Amino acid sequence: MRSSLRRLYARSVFFPTLAWNYSLARILRVRRWWDAIDEHVIVGAYPFAADVKAMSEAGVKAVVNTCEEYAGPQLRYDQFGIEQLRIPTTDFTHPRLDDVVTAVEFVQRHVALGNTVYIHCKAGRARSATVAICWLMKYRGLSAADAQAELLRCRPHINPRLTERAVVKEFAATLAQESKE
Repeated sequence: MRSSLRRLYARSVFFPTLAWNYSLARILRVRRWWDAIDEHVIVGAYPFAADVKAMSEAGVKAVVNTCEEYAGPQLRYDQFGIEQLRIPTTDFTHPRLDDVVTAVEFVQRHVALGNTVYIHCKAGRARSATVAICWLMKYRGLSAADAQAELLRCRPHINPRLTERAVVKEFAATLAQESKE
């Protein structure tokens, strides 16, 4: 599917799929809105402005927003001293390698300061999990398969095939090359 058609499709199903995710997590409670994957890293779904206080209470000081379709509740983040990095990515696709690298380093900078980082997309299943798997690989020393397993352990409804994504393979290759140098 061409990029413009993907965007059109993603935009047309945005609100129905957001409502579906909201129903699964907040009404039916068959999945959680967010999950800690590390002491300082949370992977989750679209944060509404009303969620920011709870995020702050959970220690969140930084957010990686992978949504092209949603800029995030920036005014609320500002009120709670939360820094946002936005890497706009069309839904049903994966972030670009450069954006993943930027996001991974953003996450690690905050983790090194003892801050908690909230990585999100619309549902907290694919775009956000792509960033998280790459962070686990680089900064927790996990293989792609082990990072995938850890994400599934912590957040069972993430995409179970993240390791098949081209960007994850590229990131792993970059790490392998860096370790040889």
